[in-house]
Amino acid sequence: MKKHLLILSLLFISANLFAQKMTIRVWFTQTKMGHGIAYDDAMEKFRAKYQPPASNNDGTVAFNVMGGKQDGNIMDMNVNPKSFAERDAVNDMPEGMRESWGLNIAPHIESRHSEMLVYQPDYSSSKYEDGKDVEKFNMVEYTIINRSKAGDEIRKRFVKMREKLGLKTAVFSTATGEDKVYHSRRLTNGWKELDENYDNETTYDELYGKGAWAKDMAIMSTYWKVTDRFMLTKNKKLSSK
Repeated sequence: MKKHLLILSLLFISANLFAQKMTIRVWFTQTKMGHGIAYDDAMEKFRAKYQPPASNNDGTVAFNVMGGKQDGNIMDMNVNPKSFAERDAVNDMPEGMRESWGLNIAPHIESRHSEMLVYQPDYSSSKYEDGKDVEKFNMVEYTIINRSKAGDEIRKRFVKMREKLGLKTAVFSTATGEDKVYHSRRLTNGWKELDENYDNETTYDELYGKGAWAKDMAIMSTYWKVTDRFMLTKNKKLSSK
């Protein structure tokens, strides 16, 4: 009986922790050829009426995507993250919102898909909220091909390396679709930060011993692979005011 109670208690704790994770839903939108300006104008009006920051959904921020598989698309995300528990709560759309989307926004869209991301503090060298006022980001997408405990531990080692190099990176995993990880580097000083060269290997070996980088990268080569790289610039016109 005690064993069953212990198992139930652990399950409850695990479920409770999962419910408190910070999640963010991200949409990628491709507009129809020649519809870009019309989409921008319609979306600006839509955000102002239905998605201001003071609303229940706390508004939406939009980014222009440059490079990679989503080049030229728009990426939208909620301003504030939610726990899974908060996503269970009923959140009714404002009256007329669905109809307005179908009438004014949908005709300009070629395709649209979304992913649910979960912020990973153990793998991040920057707090989620530290990116609030940043306007440019460098994104790297990894697809995990052979998840392992060793690989997970090495990813945690990356945090100290980035902190020593001054790289502010928030890490997200996907709760939907493929088993992927997004590294979102916050470029506080803009694109010029990408001109700087960082010696990852030397810094890593200084922290974990000579040869540590080569040894751990051999493990990571079977753990994941880079599947996309792109840059984001905040689109103020399309974001909630």
